[in-house]
Parts: sequence; C-alpha cells; structure tokens
Amino acid sequence: MRNLALVLGGILALLLLPSCGREETRQPGESAALIRLRFWHIMNYSGPREILAAAVQRFELQHPGCRVDIQTFENDAYKTKLAIEEASGSPPDVFFTWGGGPLLERARAGRVLDLSDSVRENAQEDRFIDRALDLCRDGQRIYALPLDMSAVLLWCNRALFQKHGLSYPGTYPELLQVCTRFREQGIVPFALGNMKQWTGAFYFCYLANRCGGTQLFLDAAHNQAGASFADPSFVQAGEYLQELLRTQAFPNGCNGMDDGPARALFLREEAAMHLMGTWLVARILVEKPDFLPQLQAVPFPAVPGGQGDSSTLLGGINCAFAVSSTCREPALACELLRFLTDDQVVSDWCRIGRLPAMRTTPEQEAQLPEATREALALLRSAASLQPYYDQYLSPRLAVEHKKTTHNLFAGTMTPQQAAEKMAAAAAAAAR
Repeated sequence: MRNLALVLGGILALLLLPSCGREETRQPGESAALIRLRFWHIMNYSGPREILAAAVQRFELQHPGCRVDIQTFENDAYKTKLAIEEASGSPPDVFFTWGGGPLLERARAGRVLDLSDSVRENAQEDRFIDRALDLCRDGQRIYALPLDMSAVLLWCNRALFQKHGLSYPGTYPELLQVCTRFREQGIVPFALGNMKQWTGAFYFCYLANRCGGTQLFLDAAHNQAGASFADPSFVQAGEYLQELLRTQAFPNGCNGMDDGPARALFLREEAAMHLMGTWLVARILVEKPDFLPQLQAVPFPAVPGGQGDSSTLLGGINCAFAVSSTCREPALACELLRFLTDDQVVSDWCRIGRLPAMRTTPEQEAQLPEATREALALLRSAASLQPYYDQYLSPRLAVEHKKTTHNLFAGTMTPQQAAEKMAAAAAAAAR
C-alpha cells in the first residue's frame, strides 16, 4: 500500500504541474528540434506576451536547429516554481528576473551564467540605460539583460481634480487635504488593492524616501554604521502611512483586495489617484484606452522637513532575462537574450506604452503614449532612483518588508514595531 501511495502521489504531482504555468508546445506531427531551450517568464498578459513570442519566433527562424519552449507564470507561482526547479537541479535555460538582491543571491551561489563576455563581445553594454543595467550587475559582472524600466508615479484623474477645483498635491499636507476633500465628495482618494503586499509597499517606500532620502535606505540595506531600518525616518514613514489610513485615503478592505479590482475603481472614476508603476499605461491601453487622456503623472509629494529629494522616483527594472549556469547551450541562450532585447522589441515595447531599459531613438519615443512620455521626462529629471525594496533587498528581508508594511495597513503593528522588526531582520541576514 505504501508503494501504491507513492506511485499515486507521483502521478498526481505530474498532473498538477501544468497548472503552475502555461507552456506553448508544437502540435502533434511537427518535427522535433535538435536543440531545445526552456524559457520562463511572467509577462503573460496581452502586449508583452505577444512581443516576446514574436522575438522567440525570429530567433528560431535564424536558428532552425533550435526550439524554444516558452512557459509563462503568475508572479507568485513563478517564484515558487523557479526555486523548486533550482533546488532539483533542473532550472529553465533562460528565465525572467527583477534583478537586484534575488539575482545577486543566485549569481553568488553559482546558479546564474556570467554574461559579461557575451555582452561586451556583441557591443551590447552601451545599449542599456545605466540605472537599469546596474541592477543586473555584481561589481563589473553582468548577470542579466534588462528589458523593462519602470518608475512608480502618482497617477491622477485630471477630470476629477478639475471638477472639484483641486490642484495636484506637491506636499504631504496638501495630499491630506486632497484626500479629505475627495472623501467628502464620496470619491475614494487612492485606488489600492494590497492583497499581494507589494502595492501597499509603494506608499511606505516613498514616505521613507521623502523622510530620510535614498542613501539612508542603501546604508541600512548594507548595514552601514549609523544606519538602520529602525531610524526615525522609517518610523515617521509608518506614522504618515497610518495617518493616511485614518483619513480613509484607501478603499475599505484594501488589504484583502487584489490589484485588478483596485485599478477598475480608478478606471471607473470612483477613485481619484493611483500610486502605480509606469506599466499602468500599457494596462489601460488594453482595458480602457479612452481613459488615457484623463491620466496625469506627478511625483509623490514631499514631506515637511524631509531629507529626501522630491524629484526622486521609486523604480527599477520590471523585466530582465538571465541564463542558468546549468544551461547546456549557453551560446544559444545568450543569442536568445539578444533577440529578446533587440531594436524590434524596443520599438514594440514603446508602442504598447512601456518604458524600455535601453536607450531609445526619437522615432521610438514618438510611439509612446503621452502619459508614458511624461513619465519618461520625470524619470530623466529625477535626482536619484529609489530601488524597490523587494527587488534590492535579499529575498528573506524583502518578505519581511512586505509583511511589516502589510501589518501597518492592517493596524496590527505600530510604526515603531515595524521598524524594529525590519532592523532585527536586517541584522540577522547580515550575520
């Protein structure tokens, strides 16, 4: 019976595997390729999905002896599945990454191919925006090629602000006034679905940046002397966040709401503002393109007496590609990366309203929607780029950051407790 249970368990596991992702395979009767590469990513929605599939097709036409098996995942399922496959010694050949801490952790563990020689031999390095490529480096070593550059902005509904005689908030006190005014009119100030935690973290990251600046975060992340996640700036950020909660700045039950329904609130004009990444424009192009003229991007407000520069944007890379060190065809995998980030992809990326991580031509930028061009101008004029905490920090510390912020939203943790919890986790991770 025990052996039968093991067999049945193994069959069940095999049956369940396809539900983790979606794989594009050849139809019966098609000839088998001599070489097969496995490519995993999470850009599994209209626009990016088709652009990447087209890039793979161009690669296969140039390399008829190679077949690329594409498998796409939802965000959280991807993280779990990738970790399982790495632990079993069978990771995909080419895979999606956000860069930053998780990529470097994999690279330092010897699980990611060093792309430096390939990038320099093909004169690719200068094609990328420095701030984007830096998040794929460990020193001078390059471990991924970025495709998508993103920044989080305060997106406002122009019509609602004009209708109620309100100016876009430039300071935190002005933001509180705007939130109060919209609530009085029966309008939700911010569209927020924080079920997956990273969306609510944007608010904390920005408030902490405006209070203490980018360098404080970097120093705390690296356990530099005199810097800590228990610094008063991080505590103050939590206090500001909970003050926004008291003004009813967010939808009721936002901690249990997903991002999609929250975005729908914004598109139905039931919410006036949405703190979200530049990928929002691409989503709106698909879901409600006639809403785009109402979209106004502004920087997150400054806080009184804060040390951060109000032009600094929270941002980083939203999509990059790396090669597993176990890949049996590293040269072909590197060639696939070249196709996934070529000029055709850059032009297509602009066309759907997303910001490429590569240097763009005026002709390519002309394809961007007006809202994305405004975001690009803000990005170029930013004093610095505040990295996403959950990209920059180690995976364990990133999880702690999202949990403590989620608890701040729930009111189950005070700002002081959240700051001390993060500081303790950072100290433990450094040991």
